[in-house]
Amino acid sequence: MEAIVGGIGSGRRTTRATTDDCLRIALPDLKRLGVIKRHCMNRRTLTWTRDGQTVAQLALVCDLDCREPYPCIKITGHAHGRQINALVWLDSAPMRFGGERWYALCPHTGKRCTTLVLPPGKVHFASVRGWGVAYGSQREDEVHRAHRAIDRATSRLTALSKYARKPTRERLLTRLVAKQMFVDDELHRLASRIW
Repeated sequence: MEAIVGGIGSGRRTTRATTDDCLRIALPDLKRLGVIKRHCMNRRTLTWTRDGQTVAQLALVCDLDCREPYPCIKITGHAHGRQINALVWLDSAPMRFGGERWYALCPHTGKRCTTLVLPPGKVHFASVRGWGVAYGSQREDEVHRAHRAIDRATSRLTALSKYARKPTRERLLTRLVAKQMFVDDELHRLASRIW
């Protein structure tokens, strides 16, 4: 008699946080909001909510060559029931056709990154690699990844301007239909195995 190994729910479990569980600060978003500007000191308050509850409220003070000797972001506030008081140094690199790109220096690795994350229970921000957190899609099976793609395509479709071109809409709809058909086929296959 041969044993069946590797069914649904089998395998090793981990309690390590994913990027979906973490609070995220993306430097390109801060630049787009006008918080990161050369020779300026700007302040912005960010609030994160989950299921209608406030998870974190942080004040970011970006000081680019004003009071501090080096560009930095001071992060203060509360997150996941803990007090946050962190300082992250910034670095810039010139872009090929003018302007500059800003990077945060990860407190753990010392390497440049564009996104800082704060896992639950921690008190300072670092890069994804610095905290060793995994991306949510790395732990999902094909069906859950398809659901994630459906949600992403749906949100992109609803966010499109009424002036968006027809090929853009058709491409998103084609992607949405293909993923939905895949999910339906997998559910049908699973149901046929059970009944």
